[in-house]
Amino acid sequence: MPKDGPRTWPAYALLTCLTAFVAVWPAPLAYAASRALGVALALLTRWRDPRLARRRRGVQRNMRLAFGDALDDRARRALVHAYGRHLAWLLLEVLRLRRLTPRRARRLVDVRAFEQVRALLAEGKGVIVASGHMGNWELLACAAGVMGFRQVVLARPLPEPGAERWLKAHRERSGQRVLSKFGGLWALKKALDRGGVVGLNVDENARDGLFVPFGTRLAGTNATAAHLQRVSGAPIVVLTCQRLAPERFRAHVWAVIRPDPTAGREAETARVTAEVARGLEAALRAHPEQWLWSLRRWETRPPGEVEGPDGLPPPVSPPPRPAA
Repeated sequence: MPKDGPRTWPAYALLTCLTAFVAVWPAPLAYAASRALGVALALLTRWRDPRLARRRRGVQRNMRLAFGDALDDRARRALVHAYGRHLAWLLLEVLRLRRLTPRRARRLVDVRAFEQVRALLAEGKGVIVASGHMGNWELLACAAGVMGFRQVVLARPLPEPGAERWLKAHRERSGQRVLSKFGGLWALKKALDRGGVVGLNVDENARDGLFVPFGTRLAGTNATAAHLQRVSGAPIVVLTCQRLAPERFRAHVWAVIRPDPTAGREAETARVTAEVARGLEAALRAHPEQWLWSLRRWETRPPGEVEGPDGLPPPVSPPPRPAA
């Protein structure tokens, strides 16, 4: 956590005041006010995409990598506008997290999936929650925290120290312990040994990860969940919190992955990492507008790979279709 020095004061004070202001708005007014921001974010995305595509990046390029030809240009543009609205609502919801209490969490979030996590915790080995930047991942962790789950969460620190100070304080107010994702695995192993929950977002590009299918292409994928499972024996739960409507969410378990003690180390790591990616891909297909499409998910490529004539990496599977 950044020190509470003068560098943190401007951004921290601004975000604290903004949070206090937005938190008291009635929900219908707050969501209506964010609608214009959603349109602006969508238009900005469409304006930037051609420039980013020349550097093999961009939201609509990622959509082509995820769904192949299952989405035409018109469908991708519609998805961009739905994505812009999601981003605006996500920002609003994060600013309003200070209002979250156990009672409010139960009212806003369908948490029946948490009972599955509690049942796995009763086995005594802890639980590894593998999630991603899907739905409202901040609400997922905070709701679990205020409802009594002992959890340690890895997160990427923000580059602005004041914003990082504000966000970490916001997160830890719910009872979760937040560590930098650039630390070691020892603290996570200790949390699992104590029968707690460890939370990881594993849908970012991993330069030193394993290449497994995600969407229609291979993607460098973080294998931390598989490594933790190997040393702890804890089950992995692929879990997200999807928005159903304004201020209505549902936690959903997409997969439960158990270790295979008879498998070799490399084969087991590859299997578990691929299954985690498959669970997150199921969440992506079900709610495509609620993923963070600006991630550089497919940036790192396997050695020797040759791009196709369309400038995209070669496909590895039939293109999945987003749910209707």
